[in-house]
Amino acid sequence: MTFPHHGRRSAARTRAPFRASTAPRPVHSFSSRTASAFAAVPPLGSLIPARAGLAALTIAAAFGLALSTSTPAIAVSASDTTVSVYAPVQSTFEDTVELEPQVVEVASEAVMAPVPDGGYAVEAAPPPITSQVASVGTVSLIETDRIVWPVITPERTSDGFGPRSAPCAGCSTNHDGIDFNPGAGTPVMSVADGVVVLATENGGGLGVNVEVQHNIGGELVTSSYAHMQNGSIAVSVGQQVTAGQQLGLVGSTGQATGPHLHLEMFGTDGVRFDGFAWLAMRVTG
Repeated sequence: MTFPHHGRRSAARTRAPFRASTAPRPVHSFSSRTASAFAAVPPLGSLIPARAGLAALTIAAAFGLALSTSTPAIAVSASDTTVSVYAPVQSTFEDTVELEPQVVEVASEAVMAPVPDGGYAVEAAPPPITSQVASVGTVSLIETDRIVWPVITPERTSDGFGPRSAPCAGCSTNHDGIDFNPGAGTPVMSVADGVVVLATENGGGLGVNVEVQHNIGGELVTSSYAHMQNGSIAVSVGQQVTAGQQLGLVGSTGQATGPHLHLEMFGTDGVRFDGFAWLAMRVTG
């Protein structure tokens, strides 16, 4: 049978016959088809377009510039010497300031006017009063202006100054003082600045008694504090005291019907006067 030389049947005739190969096949860890695939991969450089390579170079240059500007020069210096950026700058010279002396020029025609004294007057302090006390000697008393009550509650009183009915056997019918009733143990205070001229535990009918001399308005005035508690005297004879200073405590020693302060006041003549009325007109604090 003769085949035609053209057409589909002719193409079939040109196919080479199959022949089995007798050459030994090489042994690989992977198939020949896989090796051929790897061999067919082109180099990496040929896969990156020229534009991509240029972009990579631009990124690398920018990174290098940022590194050089953000890192201190000392940190990247090759020198072995470490220098602190906080070290003060060493100056080769010292700053000095020379001041010229100040000069005030006054014109020759200037006139120095005297400053008026303003009419001030200097008054000498009044001289102290001196008195003679047997137990003390000469007592010098400086004038004082401050007058205070002898107890903290002067409104609480019982017998006033002057005639009265005797409250006890041996008590007088003519009361020489004023009786304050602030309560037992209440402090008894000096009515003004002065000098202690008597301080005794045995004052007879007055019991525990302290006397103070004062210079009030240039006059000698004596205040006497009676019936105080035993052992409560806080001053001594000859001691200077101030207005409001504690002398003792309210008690009921001597001829007394209960705890109270018996205050007597008198001048140089020794005549007693109404201490309550006198204090009420002069108390300053």
